[in-house]
Amino acid sequence: MRTQSAYPRNLGRRWIARLVDWALILVITSPLWVVAVGHVKHSAAFAAVSTTGSGVLEVVALRWDEAGDQATAGLSEVWDAIVLSVAGAAVAQVVLVALYDFAAHALFGRTVGKAVTSLVLTPVDGSRRVRATRALARASITVLLPGLGWVALIVAVLRLDVLIGLVGVALLVLSTVECLSLRGPSCWHDRRTGTTVRPVDWAAKLAAVRDSTAWAVAQQAPRRVADQGRSLRDRFGGGGPTDR
Repeated sequence: MRTQSAYPRNLGRRWIARLVDWALILVITSPLWVVAVGHVKHSAAFAAVSTTGSGVLEVVALRWDEAGDQATAGLSEVWDAIVLSVAGAAVAQVVLVALYDFAAHALFGRTVGKAVTSLVLTPVDGSRRVRATRALARASITVLLPGLGWVALIVAVLRLDVLIGLVGVALLVLSTVECLSLRGPSCWHDRRTGTTVRPVDWAAKLAAVRDSTAWAVAQQAPRRVADQGRSLRDRFGGGGPTDR
């Protein structure tokens, strides 16, 4: 009797597919960081003008402490703008990856990464397509959960905020636990959403194509063309030059 594998089949290919999908969308959405940098520059310029104007007045009035407070407040505003811009761009990218994952699985049963690695997502109940609700739940678990965890960690590092850092760690740990919650060939999110990832059976697809009517017609096409050509030749140009 064959023992069932403790790990999902094609686990390496599944991870490669996920990395390809993330890299693809992150590259496509990279202009978001241009917008974020522009927002930071605008905020820094505004804070510099405001701080300089207020600081000059405080220095002229010999209020050195207030001038220092104005400079500190200006730097704090710039740093808050940096944190907000980074967090906004990162969250937008995570959401776009989730939307891409949801749409690709709901419409085609595969993402670009799965197409590259010859994998396909199918419902376990034998349906032809993955229902939208299942695709949305799967994208929330496999994309939003770890993605928002990484965003929380980045924000925690920038703000030196322990609470936000703990939230990020909790989300990443939860994502790791669900990935490692294996049962036979499936992960927890596979069982929760009623889906399974399987390799594309190209041999079966080729056999289906060969057994199709279109393939039979294509196979007979050259012979039909040749027969039609001979028929036309015999009808219109069959007679050669006559002997005298």
